[in-house]
Amino acid sequence: MLHAAASLPPGAVQPGDVSAATEVRAGLLNADVPPASDAAACCIQHTVDDLGPADLWTLARDTAMTRDDLAWGAGAALARERLAQPGPLDELAAQAIVDELVERTPCRWGRHHTDAVRAALYRTLADLADVLLEVSESTPTPLDWTADDDGWRASAVIGGVVHDVVVQKAEHAPSPPVWHHPSPPAARTAWQWRITNGPTGRASHGCGPVPSALAARHAAECAITALAAGRCSL
Repeated sequence: MLHAAASLPPGAVQPGDVSAATEVRAGLLNADVPPASDAAACCIQHTVDDLGPADLWTLARDTAMTRDDLAWGAGAALARERLAQPGPLDELAAQAIVDELVERTPCRWGRHHTDAVRAALYRTLADLADVLLEVSESTPTPLDWTADDDGWRASAVIGGVVHDVVVQKAEHAPSPPVWHHPSPPAARTAWQWRITNGPTGRASHGCGPVPSALAARHAAECAITALAAGRCSL
């Protein structure tokens, strides 16, 4: 999947296209997507489809899959099966599938359970491909970051005005993974970034949560680059 994404010419697939193509394939989105992004989504689908329950569980655990991820996957699998948008009864059925997934070992999964995990992995891997595309196609302005107790701080001068940039822990913690990995710590930290300008900082913009401080700093640097180029404003 990553090799296929890396081999595409610049601009052939934009960040978000692979995730959109995945939702189109799941029957949750009716939209035209570039052929290259559909091919990437198809590659992800075929890769995941080759995995049995034990390998699906391992990959889901390693990607820190949450109940929300599994619920999305169960809903997508049900929608694809019934060729219709999920309704209230499908939402209840999806939650029942998630509850059973949490309680059962992979050897006791049925078709609905494996379909739900597969669909959730489709989107997780598609999101990863989109993140890699965004990072590879962007050339943000590097900032001189200073660490403090709350996170990181930096500043940039744009049009003679100082813009302060802060990366700190997000107010809302991310959902915990369903299956904890034995190596990394169970607790995860989400991050958010904010840019303010002028001495009073009356104009500001921020975004989050994102899963890592590195991703938050990269996103903030991309925003500063866009501000300096006049492509957006606070």
